[in-house]
Amino acid sequence: MKLLLTAMVIAVMSGAIMCGAAAEIAPSASAPPALPPAFPAVELVKGIAWPLAALVIAIGFRQPIALFMNALGSRITKLSVFKVELELVPATAVTTTPLLDDIRTATNSATISDSSRTMIEQVQSGTPADFAVVSLGGGAEWLTSRLYIAAVMMERMRGVKVFVFVERAPNTERRFVAVASLRQLRWALARRYPWLEAAWARVQLSPFPQALPPSPPTLPAGAQWLPDPRTLSVPQPVIQSDNGALDPWQARMAVSGFIDLLQRQCPTGPSDAEWITLYGTTQERAAWVTRDLLSSLLPPEAFNAWAHAMRDAPRVQLTRSVLRRAAAFVALVEGDREFVRLTNRQVLLEDIAASLGEEPEHN
Repeated sequence: MKLLLTAMVIAVMSGAIMCGAAAEIAPSASAPPALPPAFPAVELVKGIAWPLAALVIAIGFRQPIALFMNALGSRITKLSVFKVELELVPATAVTTTPLLDDIRTATNSATISDSSRTMIEQVQSGTPADFAVVSLGGGAEWLTSRLYIAAVMMERMRGVKVFVFVERAPNTERRFVAVASLRQLRWALARRYPWLEAAWARVQLSPFPQALPPSPPTLPAGAQWLPDPRTLSVPQPVIQSDNGALDPWQARMAVSGFIDLLQRQCPTGPSDAEWITLYGTTQERAAWVTRDLLSSLLPPEAFNAWAHAMRDAPRVQLTRSVLRRAAAFVALVEGDREFVRLTNRQVLLEDIAASLGEEPEHN
């Protein structure tokens, strides 16, 4: 504010000095026509009036002017840094998806056990990733049960934060649908289909040894003893990372046990709308995941988290477009919203905040 007032004072005083100098030197309107200059001193005064006035102003206001120019120069430099140096940070992707593929296509728990080598290929590395692409195809690719357990396991085993949903379109197999937080997706599915959470609660006990009481009574068919936390002894740690990752073998058993708990053999009576027939007489309590189903589960922001890639546009234009989205991750698309890549908007905001924090303060 002080700098702005100083600049205004300088402008007003400069104008006043110029007008005053002109009034003193210029002939009055009532005076007779000016004669050819006879005195060189008058011409000299005319020539040095404004430079002299500018020199006096510069000497008198040298400190405010210096502060004003330094602040202006600093802001111009920071604007240049924002346009040139701050780049969109690409999110790290799960490049291979044997875990997702096996969860999606397995017809029963035995299939998961048999495909353990390919399924665990991905989770054994432990390399963190930001996202994985889930292709809905034409709407009959993913079951809600498989999407739920995929969200749980990908978050725990790889630290995945979001799923990027794509679908099949006339011109592409990867038309953008939504960017969904795994945690939000998991709990949205659990609210809609509570039996998913019940099944997961049961299988989470599988990695722990079962300590029987001294004289255990006979249990009903399918029942088992729960571990007693007061006497539980586990020689090897069950949790392998800060994300809650399990040992690969335990992860395989958890997924296969989860699927097994949600399947039944087709009854002789009429089919239930909550059950999907996989093959023969095997049914699973689930529904097909479609765009419409996701629309009923996720907030509108998930479907608006995209921006055009704009390859030939200035970088600052794309950066601003990403910043206008209200999401931690923003999908970049081309053409008919074909998914190209995912950018980490949260990191971009942190970079901007750090850049602003380096700006010098002036009192």
